[in-house]
Amino acid sequence: MRNFILSALLFFSFSAFAQIKGTITDEKGNPLPFVSVFEENTYVGTTSNEHGKYQLNVKEPGKNKIIFQYLGFKTQKIVVSSDSKTITLDVKMFEESFALNEVVIDPKNNPADAIIKSAIANKKDNSDKTGRYTADFYSKGMFKVKDLPKKS
Repeated sequence: MRNFILSALLFFSFSAFAQIKGTITDEKGNPLPFVSVFEENTYVGTTSNEHGKYQLNVKEPGKNKIIFQYLGFKTQKIVVSSDSKTITLDVKMFEESFALNEVVIDPKNNPADAIIKSAIANKKDNSDKTGRYTADFYSKGMFKVKDLPKKS
């Protein structure tokens, strides 16, 4: 009887999962490795392998919103709706480009100077506030490089 109950629980726990798998490619059909694949609003996720293949196990078959993210490509949200336990979903991702505003560096006007001057002006108040903090652990490391080439 005990083995029967254990077997029944094991069977029902496996039947509660669905699997979504497929291949992720770019516009030209090249596989995309290390694409983040996850179910929205959950901690269930995976990444694609070097051949662009992925396999995601979701808790319940039915309507699932799957998100595909990869740096330099548009994020895709795809709603998968199926009653079967295994779903094949091949995804084609499209490149995304951004245009950023021009950055001007002025050596005469450093924005960090105002922050540093404010910190110096408030040194006494800041010291009083941080003086009550303690640490139980302090670690200092030192690195040595062996066989470093000499400058020529």
